[in-house]
Amino acid sequence: MNREGEQTLLRVFLQNTDRYSWWSTADDTLLGRAMRRELEGATSLEGICGLVGGEIVEPGRWAIVQHHPVILEFLDSPQAIGGFLEDVAQVAPRTLATLERVHVLAHRRRADESAAVASHLEVPGQPEPTTYLPGPEEFPIMRTAVDGQLLRIFVDDTDTFHHQPLYRAVLDKAHELGLSNAVVLRAPKGFGTHQRLHSDSSPDYVTELPVLIEVVGTAEEIGRLLPFLDEAVPEGLITIEGVKMLRPVGQGDPATST
Repeated sequence: MNREGEQTLLRVFLQNTDRYSWWSTADDTLLGRAMRRELEGATSLEGICGLVGGEIVEPGRWAIVQHHPVILEFLDSPQAIGGFLEDVAQVAPRTLATLERVHVLAHRRRADESAAVASHLEVPGQPEPTTYLPGPEEFPIMRTAVDGQLLRIFVDDTDTFHHQPLYRAVLDKAHELGLSNAVVLRAPKGFGTHQRLHSDSSPDYVTELPVLIEVVGTAEEIGRLLPFLDEAVPEGLITIEGVKMLRPVGQGDPATST
């Protein structure tokens, strides 16, 4: 199946210990249902710590069960993702999910097709604001969607602020300011503005691995965090992109129709 063009990226924010039933975790259940629906793809990302539903989640030093945040990403057409939202609402009714527009350039191509594909790949133009979203008439769950922002902060794990890891300082500040959802992801390798490749397999490796901090919230919530980032992140990349947030009814912002 080759699909090039506008698709929808669904991201679901969970804990590894969230359960759907006594024999199945929520993330495993959602991945299984996504496969049965034959969605185009899914990815599971594990964070080292984070905020889930306003509570800090991190492994405990002496805990038998180690807690950490999980992000599940699902990619397919708006119609396919719209149908899958019913599974998300059933399996993880108290979790946050976000929807974003993505442009698929090439998917599942054979080697002998790669040259032809490369000859016509182009950066997509500006889309209509709602072309990538399932509509509330077709999928009533979309009536709970609100406009939000995804804030991404790219730093190193050796960066500090007031004698603590910078990523932890950002997480604590987000918690203090009343934000509800954030995830810290550590990458095995990468480089930044200094053009030095940091890798956990390097002979002179100490730490200094890339760290990505993702924070999701309304524009007002993200705005509360920005002054702290201006002070605490003297060097690093910060990006903001728009998303649609699906929050449980009765939690967070009031439900608004799209």
